[in-house]
Amino acid sequence: MEGPRAVDGALASGATLEAVFARPELVGRYAPEGAPDDHPDAQRLGAGYRQQIGAIHPVPADVLDPLADAMNPQGVLAIARFADAPLDEAATAERVVVLEAVRDPGNAGAVVRSAVAVGFGAVIATHGSTDLWSPKALRGAAGLTFGPLVCRGHSTAEVLSALSDAGHVRVRATPDGDVGVDRLPSAERMTLVVGNEAHGPSTEAVGGTDVAVSIPMQRPVDSLNVAVAAAVLMYTMREAAGNS
Repeated sequence: MEGPRAVDGALASGATLEAVFARPELVGRYAPEGAPDDHPDAQRLGAGYRQQIGAIHPVPADVLDPLADAMNPQGVLAIARFADAPLDEAATAERVVVLEAVRDPGNAGAVVRSAVAVGFGAVIATHGSTDLWSPKALRGAAGLTFGPLVCRGHSTAEVLSALSDAGHVRVRATPDGDVGVDRLPSAERMTLVVGNEAHGPSTEAVGGTDVAVSIPMQRPVDSLNVAVAAAVLMYTMREAAGNS
């Protein structure tokens, strides 16, 4: 992963980093003992998270920056181990968001970030979705992907069946839903399913969900970016649960 924000978020989520490679002026962010006393980052992160970092390597910008994935390198790269959760374990979370064939890593990462913000315990990406652990998706999630249970690679049918077996009410986001956000049901376990950016939910998602919800919009707008829609609906689901 790369960038101070993503690395900071990963550390805050409990990730263990095998190594951090940083421009010399940024090393103090993660190793305060090696920074001048007046270094602005010297006590901000390193003291709290140093035990989560295996090794810290200062690397000149002309060597480090060409290794970055981003067009505008931010001077920090890190190597971290990650582990996907089994589907049956992810289905035990009280609140789950399912990304069905969401292709854009920035969108997927933003959904993960919003899920963490509102307390969703699991993020499931179906087969055909972008890799939630890719550098761009991790940047979009601000490194917070290490917090919730993450499950990948299963078909839509498998995912929705497992969630049903675990007692979830499965809510599908769609522009033509018959339930508005103000009438969302509340249950002990609930799942939000968001579909592909261009095509929306698949026929499997339509047949395998319990509720179709839409967000009311002013004309001429007839749809929202998948990450924006997911954030609105996840927040609404949290509020509905709190008021039930």
